[in-house]
Amino acid sequence: MDSSFVSLGAVNAQMWDALVSMSDEGWPFALSAWQRLILAVEEWGLIDRSFIMMQDGRIVAVMPLQFKPASKVLASSGWGGTGPVVADTLSAKWRTRVLSRVLEHAEQIGLELGATCLEFWMSPVTRASIGARWGVNPFVFHGFEDRSGISQVIDLSKPDQALWRDVSETARHAIRRAKDAGITVEEGAWPEMVDEYYSVHVETYTRTGVAPHPKAYFEGIARAMWPLRHSILWVARDHHGQAVAFQNTLWFREGAYYHTACSTQTALDSGANYLLFWHALLAAKVAGIRWYDCGEIAPGEITGKRLGLTIFKSKFGGEPHRFFKCAKTLITMKSECVNNVSGFGHHLSSWLRRR
Repeated sequence: MDSSFVSLGAVNAQMWDALVSMSDEGWPFALSAWQRLILAVEEWGLIDRSFIMMQDGRIVAVMPLQFKPASKVLASSGWGGTGPVVADTLSAKWRTRVLSRVLEHAEQIGLELGATCLEFWMSPVTRASIGARWGVNPFVFHGFEDRSGISQVIDLSKPDQALWRDVSETARHAIRRAKDAGITVEEGAWPEMVDEYYSVHVETYTRTGVAPHPKAYFEGIARAMWPLRHSILWVARDHHGQAVAFQNTLWFREGAYYHTACSTQTALDSGANYLLFWHALLAAKVAGIRWYDCGEIAPGEITGKRLGLTIFKSKFGGEPHRFFKCAKTLITMKSECVNNVSGFGHHLSSWLRRR
């Protein structure tokens, strides 16, 4: 196989994105625009090592990849879970070979950078994840450790009445309460609402004790993902027309994802968050989307923000799906030298004690 690797900076973005859009592993976090978006967030300090694999003059795989010097983690991607994306035009046998080569190259990059870990993910609503029989993580066959989580996924192919029956009684009550309070939901234009969104984002994260994301992150979403209809912004307004809650939903082919959200205390009291979520579900269905990923849940949590989110996400029906995650510990030459020196010192000390 005559193959080569080319960095993202030297690749035609349309060729990169065409493969992502066609592959069963494709997801917006794998798009070239997403890589450039997260690299522009200076606070994160990501170093790009994304690449494509060429075979006989054509692209057969892309690998979004960023290094985080602070944690020494090489991840796909540095922000937003994705992983290697291989062309569906290849036979099953060649896909396996290409994937192995891509992972080997990524591991070599990690060793050269001094990374201690290589990790990546696969959205539970990609075609590849939905079609994974028995929920077996496919990357364990390439030497990676399975660190999968659980996501709550809703099948939107059901009639609206069936979807409504799956919603918990407390959530349905909150939706009715929000409507009675005059709460309305509409689609917002990201570029026009970044400042307003970020103000509520900071309020939400401060209230829940979590550090807010950099504003540049949301500015990038508005600039790069909203025009492509991959990030859809929903806005809940009170009876005065004031925005009290936002939901940023990711759309890609048959899958949608509850990406980011924020709200004022007023929204929590009125039930606006529930009406907002229900509206986002129905809008995704109308757009032809089949699977709605409510996001990762943590059934074992007993306190804190993750418990609250788990309860909220589980109130709209759906079923738990595997959220494939994997990692591989990298032993760099530097760490090998340290281990060797430490081992020599241990043996020398033992010998001196015996003497």
